[in-house]
Amino acid sequence: MDPRSVPPGAYGTWPGLNQTGELRVDRTRLRAIAQRLESDLEELLEATKDLQRAVGTPDTAYGTWDAARALVPSIRRGHSVLADQHSAFLFEALRTIKLLRRTAQTYDDAEAELERRIAAVQRQLQQTQTDSGSPRKPSPPTAPPRSGPGSLK
Repeated sequence: MDPRSVPPGAYGTWPGLNQTGELRVDRTRLRAIAQRLESDLEELLEATKDLQRAVGTPDTAYGTWDAARALVPSIRRGHSVLADQHSAFLFEALRTIKLLRRTAQTYDDAEAELERRIAAVQRQLQQTQTDSGSPRKPSPPTAPPRSGPGSLK
């Protein structure tokens, strides 16, 4: 995102964005959100039973007078729309869970690839030093990456 495309300070209240418009991705939080959404999805799956129970309700259960009988088609249409929306929401919630997990995994994979490439370069440099007869320098300590603006953590 180009930070010059919006007025200064516009990012101040957006979680995960700093004043320059750089995005911080908290993979742990993404996974926690996915897990919470999955837990909520379990409850919604249970609610499906209530929708299914209403399908077999006889028309007379709403009443036998004229107004009640006239209301039955509207009740049936409402139930059908509610069932369709419930189903659509379940699929979108599942899609969101998958996207959250995939996003977190993508950052993990990118970081692992960078670590692999850096380790390969370090091995090459050490091999070059050994082959040239130069004394080997000790490997630099590997500190965990600091989280912050623009970090992958």
